[in-house]
Amino acid sequence: MLFSPSFADEGGPLVVHPYWIVVSIVQFLLLFYLLRRFLWGPVLRTLHDRAERIREGLAMAEAAKAERERLKAEVDAMLAKARREAQEIADRTTKATEAAAADIRAQAKAEADRIRERGRADAEQMHAQLLAQLRSELASMVVLAASRVLGREVSADRHRELIERSIDEAGAQLSEKA
Repeated sequence: MLFSPSFADEGGPLVVHPYWIVVSIVQFLLLFYLLRRFLWGPVLRTLHDRAERIREGLAMAEAAKAERERLKAEVDAMLAKARREAQEIADRTTKATEAAAADIRAQAKAEADRIRERGRADAEQMHAQLLAQLRSELASMVVLAASRVLGREVSADRHRELIERSIDEAGAQLSEKA
């Protein structure tokens, strides 16, 4: 009714009433105030709260990313440390094994030397025993042969002594030649 055509004259001009202009302005201002008071504030608060939550989410995402990077670096450092420790353990084990093997070789060589020396000593002792036994038998046989040749009994002790001295001299001469 702001613009009301005059019904009296159908082809007449359009008439504007100042009352309806004022009413329209008051309605607009009242609606603007009510919208601003009851709608605009909550909408802005909701938008502001939403923006704040988005900022917090982004900050938390950044913090989580930084924490993930820190944890990744920590895990990498722990893995590197574990690898170094494993390598050190392997090196120590290798060195210990090599040392044990060297020790076992040294013990085996010492044992072989000891067995060889004992065998040499046993052989020398057996050689000396056999040589003494051979001399004794040879002396007995020479005394027996001499007594039969002479036809009388010769003092066995004296004769044995002479034979052993002769055998020793012959052995010394043979040793000098060899």
